[in-house]
Amino acid sequence: MITLDPDLLNSVYARNLQWYPPIVNPSSPPVFISGLADIMSQFELVLLDSYGVLCRGNTPLSGAVEAIQNLRNHRTPFCVVSNDTMTNRAVASTKYRARGFDFSSEEVLTSLDLTEQYLNALSDKQNLGVIAALEHPSNDLLQHSVRLNSTNGIVPAHVDTLLFLTGTGWSETMQKNLLHSAQGRQFKLVLGNPDVAAPSGDHLVATPGYFLAEFVEKTGQQDKPKLFGKPDLSMFTTAMQRFGITDPNKVLMVGDTLYTDILGGNAMGCKTLLLQCGIYRYQAINQVIAQTGIRPCYIAPSL
Repeated sequence: MITLDPDLLNSVYARNLQWYPPIVNPSSPPVFISGLADIMSQFELVLLDSYGVLCRGNTPLSGAVEAIQNLRNHRTPFCVVSNDTMTNRAVASTKYRARGFDFSSEEVLTSLDLTEQYLNALSDKQNLGVIAALEHPSNDLLQHSVRLNSTNGIVPAHVDTLLFLTGTGWSETMQKNLLHSAQGRQFKLVLGNPDVAAPSGDHLVATPGYFLAEFVEKTGQQDKPKLFGKPDLSMFTTAMQRFGITDPNKVLMVGDTLYTDILGGNAMGCKTLLLQCGIYRYQAINQVIAQTGIRPCYIAPSL
């Protein structure tokens, strides 16, 4: 497990803005509210990030279960849109039930779902190197690929495409071996989870976006990574299509990270709500917004 400090987190995102949609901000300053209940009646669909919004690790955040029940009571459709690449539709409802949430598989969309569509379309995976835990929900789709966790991070000579899927089980030694074995080579790059870090307990734990960013910087990669997950707009369009929503202005994106949840939601044309209980819970939020140049429509302490 590799931990990051918040300043490093934001600097990694900022150095790689060319991977993301352009920054588009609301015309007015953020409005501070007490929580989702203050504004949810304005929207036909509420999109919710998972880690830092609903839970921290596997522990639900205070008030999150009640907020979901409030959405149900008011018959407001919602969908969890998470960059979690250890969860797909096949296991989503079971995993969230263990965290205290009664979501159906239709109410959860992850970047792993989108990555699996990419994997299904590949006719030949022999040249694909994958960073992913060896016990993974997509193991059937990863057959015939090179599992870099089992090579201790060393990239075989025939691999020409790298998929950064999960950080689970990925070590500093593996990352060093990856960087060393890739020197002087160019790859096609695929990023299943664009998050640089995720909150776990009192720490920020490095996730695939961090490993890819370091890889690009230290090996001189020229390919623009293909992203499956926020802030890429495919996550938002897929969720809206699932619920039959055509006007993004009728959609609220609730998240805890400016560079993924808020940047992507704003770029899609959705309204955005930033929560202070996740990534930025120990930081002065107005200062973070000023530093990043990314502004939400609303800010609340928690869901």
